[in-house]
Amino acid sequence: MKSITSQSGFTLIEAMVAVLILAIGILTLYTMQVTSIKGNAKANALSYAANAANDVYERLQNIDYDDAVFDDGSGGDETDFASILLPDNVTGVAWAVTEWSATDTIDNDLDGETDEGDENGVKLVALTVTYRDSGEQKTYNLNFYKTEMM
Repeated sequence: MKSITSQSGFTLIEAMVAVLILAIGILTLYTMQVTSIKGNAKANALSYAANAANDVYERLQNIDYDDAVFDDGSGGDETDFASILLPDNVTGVAWAVTEWSATDTIDNDLDGETDEGDENGVKLVALTVTYRDSGEQKTYNLNFYKTEMM
């Protein structure tokens, strides 16, 4: 009988190990793809909310300082603008106004001194956009100042 001294090719075990390594690599790529898609969906929802906030911000900036919309303690929502169209995932836009005063005993501008003259004529507007992200309600907040000088 003749003995075989050289072998060529792969054994069944080697082929199975190669397929296992390939399968692990493909599953890793699949997991990364799913994570990427979820991240893109979150970024998309946040972008729509930020755009809605920016739209309302620009509309509010074009309203006069003395308008009733900016009365101290007042607020509003998207129904105050007849022509506003919110994206499907944005469920609401609202704002609240706080007027600074030189007699409110609060350091409004955070400079260490309370009730200064430069705290008059400034209103803090807290704008909140409520939106849905993957079925979950979230909020996007934008604070800005409305002054008599603008």
